[in-house]
Formats: sequence, C-alpha cells, structure tokens
Amino acid sequence: MSDSGQGSRVQDDILIDRSVWKTPRIWCLAVAETLAWAGLLYLFPALLLRWESDFEWGRAVLSGALTLALVIAAITGVFVGRLIDRGHGRVLMTMSALVGAGLIAVLPVIDRLWQFYLIWSLVGVMMAGCLYEPCFAVVTRQFGSAAKQPIILITLVAGFAGTLCFPLATSIADGWGWRTSVWVFSLLVGGIAAPLFWLGVGSAALESGVEDRRVSVGFMQAAKPVLSQPIFWLLAIAFGALSLNHGMIISHALPLMESRGVSPGVAVLAASLFGVAQVIGRLCLLGFNPRVSLVSVCGWAFVALCLASVSLVAASTALIFLFLFVGLQGGGVGIQTIAKPVVTAEVLGRAHFGTISALVSFAYILGWAFGPSVAGIVWTVSGYTAVLKVTFALGLLGLLCVRLTLYLSQREARARE
Repeated sequence: MSDSGQGSRVQDDILIDRSVWKTPRIWCLAVAETLAWAGLLYLFPALLLRWESDFEWGRAVLSGALTLALVIAAITGVFVGRLIDRGHGRVLMTMSALVGAGLIAVLPVIDRLWQFYLIWSLVGVMMAGCLYEPCFAVVTRQFGSAAKQPIILITLVAGFAGTLCFPLATSIADGWGWRTSVWVFSLLVGGIAAPLFWLGVGSAALESGVEDRRVSVGFMQAAKPVLSQPIFWLLAIAFGALSLNHGMIISHALPLMESRGVSPGVAVLAASLFGVAQVIGRLCLLGFNPRVSLVSVCGWAFVALCLASVSLVAASTALIFLFLFVGLQGGGVGIQTIAKPVVTAEVLGRAHFGTISALVSFAYILGWAFGPSVAGIVWTVSGYTAVLKVTFALGLLGLLCVRLTLYLSQREARARE
C-alpha cells in the first residue's frame, strides 16, 4: 500500500471515530457499563464492612467470595467469547445484566455462608457476560479499526462507576440499611442497564459486524492458531502482570501509603483520585497521532506503572511524590484498559475476536482476583516495601513483553511485504 493510500485510510478512520461520539447506542453501552460495574462489582467492597458486621463471618472469609467470582468470570469468559463470535452479544449482555440483578437482589434474604458464596459465584458468570470484556469484543467486531474511540467513550463514562457506587450505596445504607441499598442497585442494573445493553448492541449493527453464522467454527479451530503464536502469550503475560500490579496496589492502597508516613486523611484523599487519574489517562489517548501504534503507547503505560511504585517509595520524603504515584498508577491503568482490546485486535487480528479477547483476558482477570491475596502474603512475609518491589517488577515484566510483542509484530509485517 502506498503512503497516500495509508494516509487516506487513516483519515477515514479518524472521520469514523469522530462520528462515533454522536452515536446514541454507544452512549447506551457507556451508561449500561457504568451501572453494571457499580452494581455487580463495586457494590461488594462498598458494603463489605456492613456485611462483616451483620453476618459476623469475617472480612477475609467474605472477600473470598469476590475472588471466587472473578476466577469464575475468567473461566466463563472463554465461553462468552464464543457466543459473541456467533452473534449472540445482544441477548448475552442483556440477560447477564438481568440475571445478575436478580442474584444480588437475593443477598438480603440469605443467612448462610454457602449461600453467599453461591450467589457471588453465579454473579461471576454474569460479570463475564456484561462487563468490559464482552462489551469491547462486541464493539471491536462492529467498528473494526475504528473501535478505539467508542471504547474510550465507554471507559470514560464507566470510569465513574466507583464514584457512583460508593457514596450512593453508603448513603442509602446509612439511612435505610444495606439491604435497601442492594435492592436499589439491583433495580438500577436490571431496570436500566439491561434495556440499555439491548439498545446499545443493536441487532442490525451486530449483524453487519459479525461473521456469517452459517459458518460454525469450533473452539479449538478458533483458538489453536492463536495459542501457537508467541505474541499471544506475551500479551497474556503483559496484561496479567498489569492487573496483578494494580490489584495489589488498589487493594492495599491505604496501608501502603500510610507505611510511607502519609497521614490517614491524606491517604484517603489520594486514593479517591485514582479514578480521576484513570479518566485523565484515557483522555490523553485522544491526543495521540493515529499513526502511532497503541502497542508502543501500551509500553509507555507500563513505564508509568514502574515509576508509580518508585514514586510511592519516595513519598516518605515529599508529599509531591504521593500524588505523582496516584497520577502515574491511575493514568497508566486507564490507558491500558483501552489499549488491551485494541492492541489484541491490532496484533492478533479480528477474526473470532470474542474467543481471542477472552483468552488474552484470562490472565488479566485472574490477576485482579489474586492481587489482594498476593499483596497480603508479601506484606506478611516482608512488609510493604517488598510489595512495591514486586509491583515494580511486574511493571518491568509487562514492559518487556510489550516490547517483544512490538518487535515480533513488526518483523511479521516486514515479512508480509
């Protein structure tokens, strides 16, 4: 392809991207994701202390239910990807939100620990069906090379899910009890998010973006060519390192900061800015030249994570390093949230993207699930300085994998010319 043809294609992509911001169904998906994240995931940490007080099961025991839910979400995600590849994204995401809403609505009437674990195990299945991974897979299949802009829009809005959930859940629980709070979020997910998913995916748009349903490809036929590529394993390791890094940081954010001599009040203020930093990081992607590969941007985001760990170590010497830590950590993760599906499509292709995306995301979700436990074990053995050494090493691991991915993908591109 000539340079002029490449430039024309890039300009076409830019025009398509800009028009996406005026597409109502993308806004429907953005609001639906916000409510789904708030009701199916953030509700757990928002009400954890109230459950600990009411059920008297212990915080560690209760937290195990969320870890189990995320592990199940990782496993289920592979099957969800197959359904999306076959054109069932609309029904899948809508029904996942509806069933998820019904499941959390049962929480106020249980009185046994096994019931609590069973409900969250099933919620984990619903998470796999309606949170970011299936949404990004559907959007990528519909918009192709122009998927970056709708993904940015969705994550910009859904980035405020925690900002919505924590104060709303707390205020309702303070006034009318945690059970009322759960029912309100059940109503938000089932009554608002589910219909918005139905409208947001849109049957006509979905039909135009998926493969011919008459061509049935088995799981191994779709997965085997990808699993044999070193690039796949490099991406899986990189994004697994990313989620493990951030899972360790975010789950122990307050004690980590206090271990550097930061006062509790300032630590809470700094922790509340993580979401803002993620949104700013995502906004920064809008300023990148479309000719710059997101694989390269992804590498710089891992550099930010490494520098974030170093900044927190230095926070004991000057307060500026604390807020530098928040900005680098939140901004790096915010960029990676968008980069993950786009980079996956860029280097592994869009054929059978639902399956491929789910496979790449398997380690990513497991990192989120085990991040808190890994940080707790490292802290118990060696303290919080050791935790920051591990998060720094994870950032370096991710950076190395991304640089190797970029090298291999460029080498393959040259070989095809």
